[in-house]
Amino acid sequence: MIGGGPAGAFFAIHLLNRARALGLDLSLHIFERRRSDATASQCPGANWKGCNYCAGGLSPKLIETLEEMGLAVPESIVQGKVRSITIEGHWKNIEFHVPDDRKMLAVYRGSRPTGRPDSRASFDSFLLDEAIRAGAHLAGAEITGADFTPAGRPLLGHQTSTGTQWTELDFVVFASGVNEMASCVHHGIPLLDTIRRLMPAFVPPGLRRTLIFELEADPHLLTSLDGQVHFPEYGSRMLRLEMCSIIPKRGFITVVLVGGSVDQARTKVDYQRILGHFLELPHIHRLLARCDHTRMACFCNPSMVVGTARHPFTDRVAVVGDLATTRLYKDGILSACQTARALADTALEAGIDARSLAQGYLPAIERFRRDNRFAAVVFRLHRIFFSSPMLSRVLYQAVITERKNSWRGERRLKRLLWQIASGDAQYEDIFYSAIHPTTVWLVFTNGWLLTLRNYFTECLFGLDWRGFGRFTTGVARERLEGKRAEFARLITESDIAVPNRLEFERMYTIRILAPRRQILEQLGTFGEPNRKFLKARFLRVARTDGRPNEPGCVIRYTVIHRRLHFSLVLEQIRGGHLLVYRVRDGFARGGVLLFEIEQLTEESCNLSIYVAFNFQRGGGWLSRAFWHAFRWLFPAFVHDVIWNHSLCQLKDVAEQEYIASIPSAPTPSPGEPCR
Repeated sequence: MIGGGPAGAFFAIHLLNRARALGLDLSLHIFERRRSDATASQCPGANWKGCNYCAGGLSPKLIETLEEMGLAVPESIVQGKVRSITIEGHWKNIEFHVPDDRKMLAVYRGSRPTGRPDSRASFDSFLLDEAIRAGAHLAGAEITGADFTPAGRPLLGHQTSTGTQWTELDFVVFASGVNEMASCVHHGIPLLDTIRRLMPAFVPPGLRRTLIFELEADPHLLTSLDGQVHFPEYGSRMLRLEMCSIIPKRGFITVVLVGGSVDQARTKVDYQRILGHFLELPHIHRLLARCDHTRMACFCNPSMVVGTARHPFTDRVAVVGDLATTRLYKDGILSACQTARALADTALEAGIDARSLAQGYLPAIERFRRDNRFAAVVFRLHRIFFSSPMLSRVLYQAVITERKNSWRGERRLKRLLWQIASGDAQYEDIFYSAIHPTTVWLVFTNGWLLTLRNYFTECLFGLDWRGFGRFTTGVARERLEGKRAEFARLITESDIAVPNRLEFERMYTIRILAPRRQILEQLGTFGEPNRKFLKARFLRVARTDGRPNEPGCVIRYTVIHRRLHFSLVLEQIRGGHLLVYRVRDGFARGGVLLFEIEQLTEESCNLSIYVAFNFQRGGGWLSRAFWHAFRWLFPAFVHDVIWNHSLCQLKDVAEQEYIASIPSAPTPSPGEPCR
């Protein structure tokens, strides 16, 4: 086995465990130049030298596969547990929580970045330790030559203290990865030349350049981003990006960029310019609120596989992992595991000659080739939607509507986007799900039609979105059920009457990167002339009595006409995080408005708004007829449009003021390439 990365380690584990079950006695040797010891280390994942050029995300399917193999990733290697994924379209942000029955982890695969206190803990070395425990023999050496014996058996040479040692073998598997083909050179012999000495017809898979950099981040920023993974899907006219990932880890943030600008970059100066432009993008600067308080620890520009190798085997020789193929843009480690398993099973059950490998191993590679054809279409559609201001809004609206109206297991669009972002399904299945008539109908009705309606509503009320992003404020149906019961209990304890049967009920939630006090200060401007949110044409909101954020404060709403009004009285503030307003008069008499600030971390909170009331009935027959018609014609969606805009505006203002309050830091060092 040439290479002790995931593909090599998985092949060794599968082969040796399966051989043991079959009663076969095999001797498997792994040549890995980045490991210096020949026995399993006491510290999991120790003694791995250098970087493995990877974002370091472990997908739900990979973790599921590891558990099936009886492999538990040690806590010392886990750099973060992912709880949510956010897809960032053109100023539109869609957040998904990782399902309760799925797990995602962040790890480092090598010893970089420099300065990590836990640099001895790496995922790749952990897997290699497991291969050694399964019975593999490790040689911390580099292959320097290859040939065949007259009998047709592979012959490999590697450097030792006494010179070059040649070993005759039954079967040779190359699992060194595509980035080793050019970088692994000894005495002027690249690894690709070594492979082609044994497999002259081998053609490596298609490659594409990426840019990976590590930010040594402010601890408070890391705390606020804990458990989140972000996928920004667009850049700018100057910075052409197709897909990016931002993964917080212990002490660092790993950023991966793919796109036209990265493809065309050639020099270190080009890469540093791309990094600078990326951090200056408005949506990135606001996400990484303290990017001026970070140090660029290192960066690299490795290749990623975007195709499938041709002629990946011959008699007694094969390639596996990235050298053969991988899933397009996602889950390279799982792909390595799947190709390694297929090759190991073929070697044991069919044989190691070219014909046997063609019958058992080639179909597995062809399945990847077929699935990646669908992947190319899926990612093309994904980029078209999320890079377009109009289409990204349509999809954003469709997802919000589905979240509010459907139960968790019934959300087709959420499941589809989750599968694309996490790689939790075959691309062929994702493609057919995306073009299914039900999906198209949901995007049209819940997305396109409602977007048109909301757009004209925003124009009518003069709502301007320039300069800040849209965030999903609509609350999932099951969360609304739980919060309704919680709020009912709190309100009952406050001796505030709540209608038993609600004719109007809405709840909105938004995450804000700011401490509770900062958000409370913004809520104190509710009804003030200088407020920076809830400012819409035809809507007058003014404090008429009392002091801001104090019991007795009265806020008067007037919508279009003075007859359409009501007044809110702040009854109490519970624990500094729950503001309880009661509707005193007007068409929503007897209703309630609650602001709840749930603290997630020291510097991030969820702000929720809950509104519930019954409509006025009227006295005489004419008044009753008017209010009956008003109740029937009341455009509830206008409330949604205005408060979605207001909450996103409040989030923007609170976060900007909080960022501005952070003391400035010295100019960060630009970092160095990791190779």
